[in-house]
Amino acid sequence: MKTAILGLGNPILSDDAVGIKVARRIAEKFPDIHIIEAATAGFRIMDEVVGYDKLILIDSIKTGKSKPGTLHSFSIDDLKKTLLNAPHLDINFSKALEIYKQKGEEVPEEIVIYAIEVEDIETFSEKCTKKVEKAIPEIVEEIIEEQFKEI
Repeated sequence: MKTAILGLGNPILSDDAVGIKVARRIAEKFPDIHIIEAATAGFRIMDEVVGYDKLILIDSIKTGKSKPGTLHSFSIDDLKKTLLNAPHLDINFSKALEIYKQKGEEVPEEIVIYAIEVEDIETFSEKCTKKVEKAIPEIVEEIIEEQFKEI
């Protein structure tokens, strides 16, 4: 199965970079897995995910209901039920997928979405907060266990 990991975030906004950092750590362990890094997940990245069977999307989330560093997982159907739009996002990711499917593009059939609860996504820093940084190794191992145990 041809798999890509999409790490989302802004690498200079503290915890917002956690999706990219987790994707990079997974890439260190699985160099054959294609890693895509992006600040948004609308039309801007669709051409990069075409041709993959499976997409693992990793991003930050700030619900205020979980401890920083908590790993949440969602399906693409969960995204369809929300109005999730990030700043500068041209269109909701699930809507972009639908449009690409209608055009006959080979978009991933299996999409897994992970979101890491964060504390600070506004401070200019290339480092995550201590709680989020501490959780990264465990998050990486959990995603690997769930998604790559057959490799």
